[in-house]
Amino acid sequence: FNSKHTNALDGQHVSEERCVAMVWGISLGLLLGGFLCGYLFGRRRSKDGCNDKEKPKRRSDSNFTDRDAILELEQRLNQEGTLRLARQVTGGSPPRSPRPARNHSHSRLREDTMSIASSNDDAGKIYGLGGYSQSNRVLLCMVGLPARGKSYITKMLMRYLTWSGFPVKAFNAGNLRRQTGNCSASAEFFSSAESATKMREQIADECMHEAIAWLRMHKSVCVAIFDATNTTTRRRQRIIDKCRQVTGITPVFVESICDNKEILERNYKLKLDNDDYRNMDPIKARLDFIRRVEEYKSRYQTVSDQEDEGEICYVKLYNVGQKVEMHHCSGYLMSQIGFFLSNIHIQPRCIWLTRHAESGDQLSGILGSHRGELTHNGRNYCRELASFLHKCRREMEEAGHVESCGDFLVLMGTAPVHYSTLQSMIKSSSSSLSDGDPSPASISGASSPPAVPVNCKGFQAMSTSLLNELDGGVCNGLSYAEIIRDYPDLWAARERDKLNFRYPNGESYQDVIG
Repeated sequence: FNSKHTNALDGQHVSEERCVAMVWGISLGLLLGGFLCGYLFGRRRSKDGCNDKEKPKRRSDSNFTDRDAILELEQRLNQEGTLRLARQVTGGSPPRSPRPARNHSHSRLREDTMSIASSNDDAGKIYGLGGYSQSNRVLLCMVGLPARGKSYITKMLMRYLTWSGFPVKAFNAGNLRRQTGNCSASAEFFSSAESATKMREQIADECMHEAIAWLRMHKSVCVAIFDATNTTTRRRQRIIDKCRQVTGITPVFVESICDNKEILERNYKLKLDNDDYRNMDPIKARLDFIRRVEEYKSRYQTVSDQEDEGEICYVKLYNVGQKVEMHHCSGYLMSQIGFFLSNIHIQPRCIWLTRHAESGDQLSGILGSHRGELTHNGRNYCRELASFLHKCRREMEEAGHVESCGDFLVLMGTAPVHYSTLQSMIKSSSSSLSDGDPSPASISGASSPPAVPVNCKGFQAMSTSLLNELDGGVCNGLSYAEIIRDYPDLWAARERDKLNFRYPNGESYQDVIG
């Protein structure tokens, strides 16, 4: 009996222990499951709350339009950094991609780079779209006989490239020669004698090394202009070999060829005023300079396609813009330089800059200038402007500047207010016509400027969207007061950074100047 009773008690104790363990296991499982569900539910609620905050507040009134929806969508995408709108106006440039730092001195024509390794390691850079094609440094080497306009072209290139946003510096071998004590050098210094040749080569090499050293200081696109004669194939090959010793420097030769006697005579007179012939008899100075030119002519070798095994890059100018030849010139920077050199000239030109006439939208502070209604002051302005242009034309004709008079061109934007300004000028200059006769350039009911040149009472007129005012995008037709009232967030963003602020579907000041 005792043995059976003991076995029964042992079995009862085992059963109780199993029940307790099972209860504890179930409780622990429920507890862990509850924690897990609570955690997941909390994350979902937090995510939903963030999404609610990010959702744009829509206006509940019935005036909410598609334009408002576009505005809210762009605001949201701009905050997320996923949308960048290109310039909408013909002839503009696309906005640059976001970057952590901006170099204001030359941000116009190139993408800045962001280093992911050492700043001195070119292999560790990430370039923006098109940035790699602009990353090369260029050594522009002038080629040509004396008095062929090399220094004049250099100065024009420097102004253009600086205005375009490229770092640029000129290195003139003649100035370096004068600084080293060879000022007022006679024609013998430029002869083929061995001692004179060696001295000139030393000066040219020193000037070239200064230019290359300056290029090596820059890790991105820049231009050094080596202003020297560089009239022999051997000299040009030496420049090419030196550039190949440095990664990323491209030598490009710009040869100026001139056989126009009128241009040469004018250039000879200018040369007699430089430091080499200061305080010297003009007749003797002229003879000495002509001897110098003849010395260079005796060994002059024009740039040919066969140099550098056919890989030479060059631009040839004939008579300062009469004809232009290019060979192996590719890439964004060289296309800019080639375009500029194709359009240079030495003829005198006169340029007047003026705003369009005062309009009703302008007085009301409305963006866009979409309506061409001029004010009384605006019509008076057009009359005075037309009178001024006719007066200038008469003065130019009396002075004998017939060629310049033929190139009289009026450029304007494509907005209606520009065409209204033109039409008002035409009517002001039509005093010889009866009131019922239409002007030759006037088109009844027209609301946009001419796409092709038209004769405006003696002036050629042509329109281009590049001269339009800032495009306000979805805010065109609104006044500043309406923008402040209806889009306070948009106005606040504009006030924070007016230069880089871009109107939705419109432009920023940076887009216009870039």
